[in-house]
Amino acid sequence: MSSKKIIIANWKQNGSLKSLRSLTSQIIKALKLKSISHSVVILPPYVYLPILAEQVLSNKKIRNLSIGVQNVSAFSDGAYTGEVSFEMCKDFGSKYFLVGHSERRQILSESDVLISNKVSRLLNHNKKVILCVGETLAERNKKLDKSVISKQLISALGSLSSKSKIKTNNIIIAYEPIWAIGSGKSASSEDIYNTHSYIKKKLNMILKPCKILPKVIYGGSVNNTNSKEILSIDGVDGTLVGGASLNAKKFIEICSSI
Repeated sequence: MSSKKIIIANWKQNGSLKSLRSLTSQIIKALKLKSISHSVVILPPYVYLPILAEQVLSNKKIRNLSIGVQNVSAFSDGAYTGEVSFEMCKDFGSKYFLVGHSERRQILSESDVLISNKVSRLLNHNKKVILCVGETLAERNKKLDKSVISKQLISALGSLSSKSKIKTNNIIIAYEPIWAIGSGKSASSEDIYNTHSYIKKKLNMILKPCKILPKVIYGGSVNNTNSKEILSIDGVDGTLVGGASLNAKKFIEICSSI
């Protein structure tokens, strides 16, 4: 596996066109000025995707900045009101697709079956999937965290055929302990290390034979004060950043902390 890290900004349902264009400009400027060689991905709200994609793609000298989307339809184009397919997103150079975020699972009741369908469609079309997994505080307290994560991984990836041409380097697993998201409290270094190690062992079992193991990144109250410690943990291949990614200074510090 490549040692290059990946830093992903999930802007969720936040910002205006003016504020997100300014944020994108500041990230582009920082990537030009600073020696940031790892990959940086921004996930804007759908409504701003065309304009921000043009802003990113027009800077051809910056090869390590990509754009993606926060969610994707499980269906091909057709009579699915309100849905957005990956085929539509191709027009805007979207390389990454976030699937199974806990807010989609919990607030919008996305099922394991729906998430699995999204993952399969994307991987079968050679797209890059960021699959979120993680446990609630109640599950953690009952010591069910590993079984919950195992179920999520098997449900989303277990049906992939070993004979298929799916590229495992198109898969990124984002471990986000649900109890840490937006709480300001991230998991301990020991917990992150242990969980990432478990996820990688599980992936090795699910995806056999697996020459290239998917990257496993951490999300859950990642900010500019804890990112250096988190990114230095063995087995952490990057971060999925929420609230802190809406602040240019903080996000740039996270990108520069490796």
